[in-house]
Amino acid sequence: MLLTSVLALACQGKEQPASISSLTPSSLTYSDAGGTQTVSFTSALAWTVSSDADWVTVSPASGAAGKVEIQVSAASNEGYDGRSATLTVKSESVSATIAVSQKQKGALILSTLAYTVPAEGETLSIVVKANSGVTAASSVDWIQAVSTRGLEESTFQFTVAANEADEPRTGTITFTNEAGSESVTVEQEAAEKPAEPVSETLPETGDVPLDKLYGYATGVTGGDAATSANVLHFNSGKALQTWLQARTKAEKNGDHTPVTIWLSGTFKPDDGRDFSEAHPWFDVKEVSNLSFYGTDGFVMDRIGIFCVRASNIIIRNINFQQPKANNGADAVSMQDCDGVWVDHCTFTSLNQTKDYEDGSCDITHESKNVTVSWCRFIKTQKSCLVGHSNSASADVAITATFHHNWFDQSSSRHPRVRYGKAHVYNNLFDGCTTYGVGSAYGAKVLVEYNYFDSVQLPTDICTYPAKESNESNLQGSVAGYLYATQDVFVNRPAKAKDPYPLTNVKYKSYGGETITPLTYADFKPAYSYVVTPAEDVPEVVRGGAGYGKLGWTEAPVAVNNGGITDFNGSDDPVDPDPDDPEDPNDPSGAHTYVIYMNDSASVVSTVDGKSGSTYFTYSTSAADFRNPASDKYNGPFTIDGTTYQRGFKMDSSGYITFTTSGTLNSTIQFYFARRKEADTAAQMQLIPAGGSATVFDTPFDAYADSGVIALEKGVEYTIKQKNKEQAVILVVVTESE
Repeated sequence: MLLTSVLALACQGKEQPASISSLTPSSLTYSDAGGTQTVSFTSALAWTVSSDADWVTVSPASGAAGKVEIQVSAASNEGYDGRSATLTVKSESVSATIAVSQKQKGALILSTLAYTVPAEGETLSIVVKANSGVTAASSVDWIQAVSTRGLEESTFQFTVAANEADEPRTGTITFTNEAGSESVTVEQEAAEKPAEPVSETLPETGDVPLDKLYGYATGVTGGDAATSANVLHFNSGKALQTWLQARTKAEKNGDHTPVTIWLSGTFKPDDGRDFSEAHPWFDVKEVSNLSFYGTDGFVMDRIGIFCVRASNIIIRNINFQQPKANNGADAVSMQDCDGVWVDHCTFTSLNQTKDYEDGSCDITHESKNVTVSWCRFIKTQKSCLVGHSNSASADVAITATFHHNWFDQSSSRHPRVRYGKAHVYNNLFDGCTTYGVGSAYGAKVLVEYNYFDSVQLPTDICTYPAKESNESNLQGSVAGYLYATQDVFVNRPAKAKDPYPLTNVKYKSYGGETITPLTYADFKPAYSYVVTPAEDVPEVVRGGAGYGKLGWTEAPVAVNNGGITDFNGSDDPVDPDPDDPEDPNDPSGAHTYVIYMNDSASVVSTVDGKSGSTYFTYSTSAADFRNPASDKYNGPFTIDGTTYQRGFKMDSSGYITFTTSGTLNSTIQFYFARRKEADTAAQMQLIPAGGSATVFDTPFDAYADSGVIALEKGVEYTIKQKNKEQAVILVVVTESE
């Protein structure tokens, strides 16, 4: 660019006119790495120099008359476009300009870094963005380039030969230009095994009696063998709680007599444990061989049933008005139980405020041989949790069947399963607002012959394949398995995305380790059952689900309250273990994530103070704070009483990345420092995917503190340098309601 100068006459009354001469050079060019160059000129009077771009700095920026030399510095260009700026030298009314230009950063970007190819092979089109020539080479002979040069659209094509082996295989394609190299991973599936004969595995289709027990609870009899002397009828909740305390003691002494318990009237929140609304449940603890039958007019008004270490239990025809979540209260909760049948009950949410109520019918702590059938869930928020938490691996023992239930405008968990095995068939998912069935942490869930009406996410799988776009409602790092077949889907919402529904038969996590693909036979239970044709489910379930469908208008015996006249609320108070502590929809699902390097330069990544968190991804190059000098960090750094001698090096390739919760609020606070005292332009960035970076100046004398910053929900963030080498010392991300 030509030097442009404008000279004007000096103001009247000046003995020496202003002038700028011998300006050399008149233009400056920098590489993408930046640097410093010298400019000289002569000024007759005092002068100043200014830049119209913040990436160009001048020293000194002003001075007295005479021969002058200034240093012009350009920061490194992290962008993929060249850029320009103008320096203006001014002395009173006289000015001159210097053109500054800088080359772009070399670029090589691949649109996708991994492909999965079917066994029969196919042609791949790989889009490459680059600003210099590119070549491509395959690491294996079964991937062949169709063209050795990029097409005009920078698209390279490769043919992938058919894989005839019964094992998957992997190859890479490497793209190279002057900016460096990038590789694409190509994973090809194994040849398909012969399809299994479905005619031998599908269940029988026909009429399903309202009164017959199917599923994992087959064989449960409850108190059906009770003699007439052991058929009780309670219309007092306090009497029932007192009787249950006595029953626990009797069973410890060896009395396991079957008992049938009829219920009538209305039981209130202060009728249960301690006769206090703080514990709104009846304790069915360490007992067996009991049946609880509600008459059609009976109401459990904001009080539930807590079964712990109980076996051979039946709960039928009970109208549950969902209790408030005081001390983890559910409508029905099973912990460490064996053999429970919940049938023809209605669970109604009275308050849909988030976390006001907890579970409707939860199965946790290794409970097994459970069937939930012909129940109606009306606007319930957390309908059926199966598996206590992400860490409760012993829940692999859980087995549960859900059939002919009506999930009526309910929100989630229909069911949500961790570790265990669940069979979900012939259920009506009627406008469920969050998701239908969820599978996580290796659970095996068979979803068949169901009817989904107006459900945006019929099935959800922890990390696969929804997590990549932050659409999964299930937190965690290990996928569940889910096989969906013979289901009907109607009135699919416009926002629903493919694949619809989600299934997973081989991935342990998104895009990660795989197992030999599971088949229908791996999910199908061993018991016999009859299914309603899926298209008939709405009529059949609406006609039969919920309380009041069995004709139990009156109890067969008069009220006797089990002979109880003196009431006792609790002999051995033990609160239920709070369900699902790591669920993002629970208040206890909020976590604090921390990452730093220890003195040995090993990465420490924690969740709530426990190591092993996978919340962050990061580069592993370490910065050393142990030997302070003008070009080696002014460390070590002490933050809140802890001294840090190592940190994450933030050069051009350094980064820390994480994705915020899609449902919880998140904040971040992080600490950082620059390496060289002279790098006064050093800056750090916090960059949201698809958004604008927040930029921080980085000091040398002490560490920088970002302060507490509120983050957007469900967004990927990256911490990296904007220019100059720096280090991140500590990062803390805190979640809250």
